[in-house]
Amino acid sequence: MDEIGQLVRQVAEASPVEVADPGPKGSDVGDEQERRSQALSRFRAALEAEEQVAEAAQRQTAQAAEESVWLGASLADLSAVTGRTRQAARKRWPELGDVYRRRKWLGNHVDDITYMAGLLAARADDLVPSWGHGTFMRLIRELREGIQRCEADFAADARGGEHPAARWRALDDLVNVTLRGAIEAAGEPQTPEAGFALHGAKGVLGYYDHATASEES
Repeated sequence: MDEIGQLVRQVAEASPVEVADPGPKGSDVGDEQERRSQALSRFRAALEAEEQVAEAAQRQTAQAAEESVWLGASLADLSAVTGRTRQAARKRWPELGDVYRRRKWLGNHVDDITYMAGLLAARADDLVPSWGHGTFMRLIRELREGIQRCEADFAADARGGEHPAARWRALDDLVNVTLRGAIEAAGEPQTPEAGFALHGAKGVLGYYDHATASEES
């Protein structure tokens, strides 16, 4: 608590705020009017600093909660830490329900994702569209890069790195952004193998969309 108080004072002193001098008081002693005006200015600055510190703490709390869910924590786990109900956690951080559903699905389908995405990338030459060739090939290149990262991220001896949840966010982007974009940009399959790859990729994406859809929808 002393550290927080010191932080508030430092922020307040770094950003002084001028307030109107309420004027002299009958009980003033010496330079007390001037000192009172300075104290009121520090009080106003401290109030603003207090708000900034509280907002920063709330952001840090929200980020830590989201990272915990990306790393497999449930709302029940958050509830155990906060000492409040799961409903309270859901109300405070409504976006975590979506993160939880995505993380849960991704955790059970890493191999399916890399296999079908890899199959689509391997058959890309037979899926080139008649229009938008550049966009499609860019997405295929990003898809291949994403698959390589995924294979490294989820290897048996893989470590979390500086940002342990980054692998799950990257995997989510691989499915929800890159794979989705490649499917939408693909042309008509020129071979049965390409048709199978596109159909399989669409199946993975459809399963993802169904499993991660909001419970309210």
